[in-house]
Amino acid sequence: MYLAEEFAHFAVDTKYEEISEEAKRKAKQCILDTLGVTLAGSVEPISKPVREYIDVVGGKPQSTIVGLGTKTSAPLAAFANGTFGHVHDYDDLTYIFIGHPSIVVIPAILALGEVLKSNGADIITAFLVGTEIQWKIGDAMVASGNHYTKGWHSTGPIGTLGAAAAAGKLLHLDSEKMAYAIGIAATEAAGIREQLGTMGKAFNAGRAAENGVVAAMLAERGFTSAKSALEGTMGFFHLMADEYDLNKVRDFGKPWGILEATTPRGHHFKLYPCCGSGDGSIDGMFSLVKEHDIKSEDVESVELFLHEKKVNTLKFHNPKTALEAKFSLEYWMAIALLDQQAGLKQFTDKKVQDPNVRKFMEKVTVVKDLSAPRFPIRIKVNMKDGQAFTTTYWPPKASPENPASNEELIAKYRTCADWYGLSTEKAEKSIKAILDLENLADIGELMKLMS
Repeated sequence: MYLAEEFAHFAVDTKYEEISEEAKRKAKQCILDTLGVTLAGSVEPISKPVREYIDVVGGKPQSTIVGLGTKTSAPLAAFANGTFGHVHDYDDLTYIFIGHPSIVVIPAILALGEVLKSNGADIITAFLVGTEIQWKIGDAMVASGNHYTKGWHSTGPIGTLGAAAAAGKLLHLDSEKMAYAIGIAATEAAGIREQLGTMGKAFNAGRAAENGVVAAMLAERGFTSAKSALEGTMGFFHLMADEYDLNKVRDFGKPWGILEATTPRGHHFKLYPCCGSGDGSIDGMFSLVKEHDIKSEDVESVELFLHEKKVNTLKFHNPKTALEAKFSLEYWMAIALLDQQAGLKQFTDKKVQDPNVRKFMEKVTVVKDLSAPRFPIRIKVNMKDGQAFTTTYWPPKASPENPASNEELIAKYRTCADWYGLSTEKAEKSIKAILDLENLADIGELMKLMS
């Protein structure tokens, strides 16, 4: 049996009634978090070219573009919402494929689900199917391979396959058509890390969501593909990784990937709108400031010691824009000390150009430490009076071993909704609807609240 067929059987055979309550609860948290960051992203500069592009290419008004209050075709809505939701780099992540699982799958299933009038239980099931496939592929060619280090932005390639399976689940594809959908997705999959610090990174997520919907819709209508598209000699795995382990692709849902209990393998939410490769560094600086009552004017210098792979990702040592600052440890340390905050207000172009921030960044040095473990980042703050304080903050907040509470995630959603300008009434109604999603008869009712 080909891998596409194995994925297909898992997707088709998964039943809502057989999913654990813990997995269902986590799925709802992911949907809440993703819709929040999508609202916040819809008012960023990226919204204008996306909106104008959709106006030009058209699209039957079927599915809601979050934040804009307009409708377009399901594939284009998935594209827009995936792009908006990733632009802040505030969406959830996992290190098992060093990527963002929800921001590809959720825009795909909400857009398609609105057309199909899918209920909340179907949305939850489709989400878990899509993310589980992402976890297995990620385990095989990122955790056990070199897909990411070759330069692929795993959110795009791996997310495309997850989105296709999730969309196919909503469409109730049979096993043969589901396998074809996964094969189509394999040939659509793309996304490169060179785009970090630009709108192109968010595009990777949006396009993956769109492509997943397209793959499932084509398969539903009889479009075929190579069932060997994943493991074939000219297939997905072979072309996208020199090293991979197909033995990792088994035991679906045992446990569900998003319930993995360790930080390197499990699911993370984000409490700061910046790259997850620096997890623990902002919290580490906050902890030092609190413990030693550090004042920014008393700091002589800051040194950060980290693994070579992290240096390659956190590559903007002198960021000029908010998008670049999301990949700048120097910037994070500056705002952590100067503002003692690292929220949406700190990641704007205006803030990046603040003379005080730019001056403090000159005090921060990133050191590539070949002996450093992959996790965590070691921080050393050197004071003008000769004292030095160090820390390695791990596990990071909102990680599997230091999880975010439901209250923290709701507070984050409210912050994002406020950044967008959603009314308090709609914000509270949407929170209630998402947390009670299994009882929602038509996902379209939730999407009405998203503008």
